[in-house]
Amino acid sequence: MAARRKLFLTHAGELAHRLVSAIAGDAMTMEFVRGYAARNDRQKVVASAERLREMESTISREALLLIAAEVQRLLPRAFGLSPNSHSEDRAVCDLFYAEFLEALGRAIQWPRGEAEAGAQEFRRDLEMYARWRERNPSSPARAKSGGGDSPFPDRCAILLDSAMMEQARRAAAAFQEELLRLGTRIFGQLGTAPQRRAAANTRGRNAGSRGRGRAAGERSRKGQSVRRPEKKSPRPRSRR
Repeated sequence: MAARRKLFLTHAGELAHRLVSAIAGDAMTMEFVRGYAARNDRQKVVASAERLREMESTISREALLLIAAEVQRLLPRAFGLSPNSHSEDRAVCDLFYAEFLEALGRAIQWPRGEAEAGAQEFRRDLEMYARWRERNPSSPARAKSGGGDSPFPDRCAILLDSAMMEQARRAAAAFQEELLRLGTRIFGQLGTAPQRRAAANTRGRNAGSRGRGRAAGERSRKGQSVRRPEKKSPRPRSRR
């Protein structure tokens, strides 16, 4: 358990970096916005390059809030915590989440001079997302039909296409499910790659040792199987 916790703590920064790389930076969010415009014949949504950049940045922020709340929900189970777990066990879990949020704040490219204010606002909005996730711990698939109370579809739809609010909201709800799957998958992959590499290296070393051992054994057997020189038979005595 101690090694597992240490491994999780060292991967807090990696988790934040991978999430930001997947969602922002002309990646997942931009594909969502452009795909929405193409599927619904709403090219005016992406007509302005300046508005498109602003929309991509703001929706990416909402997406990271959504996944950060999901990470907070997943952490106790990942650390094997129960309602009766000791306070020190929960402290390790809280430490990971705090480091994850710090790394997430560093990875987000805030406007110049707005990093501190942006981080504080991010934390406040995260509390809203976390409360929603506590109320809806299972997959919020029903959000597609308007039955969920996630902040993401409404906040995203207003940015995306306020003139076609319901259409944009349905698209945002589907994007929400995709984001939650992404966050769960990336979170589940933490620590597995280093473990596989270590196991592979161990197997390689063991295989190498066994190979060297077999080679040495074969050389020894070959040395033993070399024919020894035959003893010369005694010459027959000559008769006089």
